[in-house]
Formats: sequence, C-alpha cells, structure tokens
Amino acid sequence: MTRRLLAIAVSIVLAAFGTAAVLYYAFSADTRAQDRITNPVTVAVATQAIPAGTSGDQINARKLVRFEKMPKGAVPSDALSQIGPEQAKLVLTSNVAAGQVLMAANFGQQSQLNSGLALPSGQLAVTVETGAPEQVAGYVQPGSEVSIFLTYKVAAGDSEAVGLTRTRVLLPKVEVLAVGTYTPRGSNSGQAATGGGGEGDGALLITVAVNQAEAERLIEGLSVGSLYLGLLGDSTDVKAGAGVDNRDAGAGSAPIFR
Repeated sequence: MTRRLLAIAVSIVLAAFGTAAVLYYAFSADTRAQDRITNPVTVAVATQAIPAGTSGDQINARKLVRFEKMPKGAVPSDALSQIGPEQAKLVLTSNVAAGQVLMAANFGQQSQLNSGLALPSGQLAVTVETGAPEQVAGYVQPGSEVSIFLTYKVAAGDSEAVGLTRTRVLLPKVEVLAVGTYTPRGSNSGQAATGGGGEGDGALLITVAVNQAEAERLIEGLSVGSLYLGLLGDSTDVKAGAGVDNRDAGAGSAPIFR
C-alpha cells in the first residue's frame, strides 16, 4: 500500500513539473513574440524610386527617405536606421524601389552615374546582342563578370583554307552593367534595361563596362562574327589564346579535335 501511494505521489509531482515546463515555454515564447512587436526599430524607407549611383549625401539632401518604426523581427539585421557618415560618401549600387527598406548592402564605392547606370570610373558602356543560349540561358545578371568569345570566318588573305571558321576569346573579363529584356529576332523594339534575361530563340541585349580598346574590339567583333558569353566564377581564369577552328586534328595548329 505504501509503495502504491509513493508511486502515485511521484506521478503527481512529475505531472506538475511537466505542466509547469509547458506553461513556462509557452509564456516565454509569447514574451519573445511580444518583444518583436513591442520593441520596434527605426528604419530608413525610400519615399520614391531611387536610381543606382545616388549618393548618401544626395539622399539626405533631397529627403529621399522617411524613417519609420517597424517590428525588430520584420526587418533585416543590416537595415539602416539613418543615412549616416559611413553611407554619405557611398552610392547605391542598384536601383531602390519606393517603399523599400534601405540596407547597408545597398551602398558601395563611388562610381560615375551615366543615364542610370553605375559606370566604373574611366570606362564606357557598350551594348551587344546575343541569343538566350549565348547569354548562359539567363544566368548572366547585372554585376556578373563574363568572358566574351567570338566566332568568325577567317579572312582569305590569311592564307587559310576557304570556309575556315575560328572561335577565340575576344575579351577575357568584363563586368555586366545591365541585361535587356527578350525581343523576337528581327524586332527593333528591344531596349537595354536592368532586369532578368529572356527565354527562347530571341535577342537579348547585354550592356558591359569596357575601356576604349575593349570597345573597339567588341564593336569590330560584332561586325565580323557572332558572340558567345561565358559566366565567370570567383576562381575562373580565362586567358586569351589562339582559340580553335573547324579543321580536323591533323590539319594544323589549332583544330577543334586535338
């Protein structure tokens, strides 16, 4: 009888501890939720669309942001509570939409603004046309770095066989500034703009940052052949070389089948 009473008493005590633990967890979870709601933080919110290249000083001077209280759990950890001295001399590296919370990651080093593009100092923007496959099926985006390859017919004066074509690296590494929208082949309606790539067998407009010599090579390449882009990774190392041509392995120095 004593053992039974002892077992019942132990069961009651354990049940009480379990109930207390559940109540404590529920109470603490509710407290955390209330903290996220009742402990707001101040964030800077764009009052209108702000183009890339706008400096922190300009944002403050033109009152392009308003400051709102938002629940701490609803905003990113790097949301800005002010456009302070650290951002004052930096610029937006991408367009900011009206109503968007500004974050530290939106700002980068000063660059030259040209028609809405954040153009690196000393460089110019050149737009080229490619198809979707040649543009890595839409994976090339503003800010990507790419290699540009050129496929062309070898000139007859090069003492090569008639009908010889060659593919070589034209520009080993360039930065993509903007990616245009998809347009059907033969259409003149496409305009270069920031945004995603298209799909299908149409034209895609890619705007890249180049120096004068690179621009000359790129524009000349467009007039004599077709372009193909290669998306670069952090460890990719592409070097210019002789390329390959459409000969068999035993025919010369750079055949497609080596």
